[in-house]
Amino acid sequence: MKSFNPVSSVFYKGILKMIKNKFSKNIKEHFLIAALMIGIVVVLGGLRIMYYIKSPEVVFLANRAGAQWIKYDSEFQLEAKPASKTQCQYKYVFNTSKEISNARIAVQALKRCQIFLDGVNIFSSAYEFDHWKKTHDIEVPFAVNAGTHEIIIIVTSENSYPAVIAYSETLPVKTGAGWFASIDGKSWWPAAPASEIKQPAESREFPSATAALIVIMPYLAVVFLMTFIISLLGGMQEDRSQKVSRWRPEPSLVRWALLVSWAALAINNMFRLNFQVGSDIMGHTAYIDYIVIKGSLPLASDGWEMFQPPLNYMLSAPLYALLIKFLDLSWIVKMLRIIPIICGLLQIEIVYRAARLVFAQRKDLQIIAIVAGSLLPIHTYTCQVVSNEPLAGCFISLMVLLCMSLVMPAQKERKYRYFVLLGFVWGLALLSKTTAILFAPVMIIVLLYHTRLAQRSLKSAMKPAVIIFGVSLLIAGWYYLRNYIVFGSPLVFNQTLGTLWWQDQSYRTWSQVLSFGQSLVHPVYAGVKGFGDTIYSTLWLDGFNSGLADFIPWNENFMIAGALLALLPSLFILTGVIFAGINKTSIYRNTVVFSIGTIALFLAATMDVYIRFPVYSTAKASYTLGLLPCYAILIAAGAEPFLRNKIIRSLTLALFACWAFAAYAAYFVVKCQ
Repeated sequence: MKSFNPVSSVFYKGILKMIKNKFSKNIKEHFLIAALMIGIVVVLGGLRIMYYIKSPEVVFLANRAGAQWIKYDSEFQLEAKPASKTQCQYKYVFNTSKEISNARIAVQALKRCQIFLDGVNIFSSAYEFDHWKKTHDIEVPFAVNAGTHEIIIIVTSENSYPAVIAYSETLPVKTGAGWFASIDGKSWWPAAPASEIKQPAESREFPSATAALIVIMPYLAVVFLMTFIISLLGGMQEDRSQKVSRWRPEPSLVRWALLVSWAALAINNMFRLNFQVGSDIMGHTAYIDYIVIKGSLPLASDGWEMFQPPLNYMLSAPLYALLIKFLDLSWIVKMLRIIPIICGLLQIEIVYRAARLVFAQRKDLQIIAIVAGSLLPIHTYTCQVVSNEPLAGCFISLMVLLCMSLVMPAQKERKYRYFVLLGFVWGLALLSKTTAILFAPVMIIVLLYHTRLAQRSLKSAMKPAVIIFGVSLLIAGWYYLRNYIVFGSPLVFNQTLGTLWWQDQSYRTWSQVLSFGQSLVHPVYAGVKGFGDTIYSTLWLDGFNSGLADFIPWNENFMIAGALLALLPSLFILTGVIFAGINKTSIYRNTVVFSIGTIALFLAATMDVYIRFPVYSTAKASYTLGLLPCYAILIAAGAEPFLRNKIIRSLTLALFACWAFAAYAAYFVVKCQ
């Protein structure tokens, strides 16, 4: 046994004490912040998952015990269906080598079921559809003799496709391969796993992403070569002389060029684009018409889109009232696009100011951010049609800019008028779209962090918070209070007013939550496959075709090829996230982290809606349109590591120019529709 050495003990204790004194403060602070954030996410996430599991309103189908949820194998349909009851029969033939007594079968059906074994009704579930999440443990009331047997499960559902999962430990029964399905009880076809989703027939009528890319390759080759050569020569000359810096475009000049070119695109599209282009376009127009004709604001129950906050429609009403005297509906809808176009132009200006704020010392990153934010397809195609998304996106983008300013390093305490402005903008955003409610936790975190940067006490964050929330309530509170008085809830949606329709897929599965890849192959309507494809295909192109089914209103090949070209800016976003964690000394790290957190919050909320309302068009990247500055900052920050080497920089900028060119060309409508 080794003897105790007091000298060594004192030495090691001294070393440990020194390390503790040097690092404990930072470790403790970061650990507490990380632990708090993780704890909040875990608690809130756990509560939400428990809600998904227990609530009969959440139609989520999870396989278990080696069995699969199965359905009738049918073509995916894009059209909405009226509220209705549906029925399907499932059949399975199995064999037993010996007599089995006290056999049991576990069955869960979407939503009501009857079970027949060898023609005998052994179970009928309660008629109430609200109890469909209960798994029925059914005891077969007779001995199952050796030989061949047939089990039939009749499933009746409401506003969804009938589906079932069944399994047994005593009988060779397990839903999956070998089961047959019939909707008329006569024609039987192999049942399909509920997780299997076929692409709509309409999607297969359009070119694949690869085919579209090949078609536009000659145009991209010219753009690539020009950008590569200019970038390479510029880099070489910069090494020889600093005078070449004069040749570089200023970010402000790029901003003006993009404003002019984007305005030209929008004015061209105002007259060339079919008036029916736009998701729920007639519902938005009916909202404006209601205000003009009746001279009052509708209730959420008065029409298809009338659950939306009213500001966008109130601003459009005077123009509608003027035009209705001289023009027909098609031309009125086209002229109403002026407000979304103005919002789109304002967002470009906001992105420019965010880029100048964050990358004050890096003009190259400013330019990348401005180009990315201005030409991001979700921004371009959404702001070409009548909707409340552009106005809400404009106000939320302005909030993002104001919040970014609060988290920049070397902060001084702001005057109260700054927070009055922030609350005022938030109130206008809340009157434009309820999505702005998500900024409540963002605002609290930003204020706490700003207080820390300004080296003030946590109590000093209370007054700004009261000002922001108070001003926003003064601006928008009346609308949500009216909803609460009339409907019993401040937030009202079509789904909460009663189901009048339903859509494929009508339920959710783990494959829809976790799968991705279809948007890189056939991106149009790739969103029917799952959440990842939904977000990707609507962020980088008009993946749901602006509510149309029979034709693409944009330049087809450029739009579809954008799915593959967008892999580069997508890579930038990923590297931006990674380097935000690695490079802790970067001056723009705070804004990158802010962008990551805000986008993650909005995507989590979108996922929640996606799970709770299982129709294919529920989740769209347009819900994050207001985060345009966040996307732009992330893309620019992620591009920075690729700009350090001359050759790699030239290749990166050339590929990025190809994406930007295609993103612009895709939505500049050439032919009148």
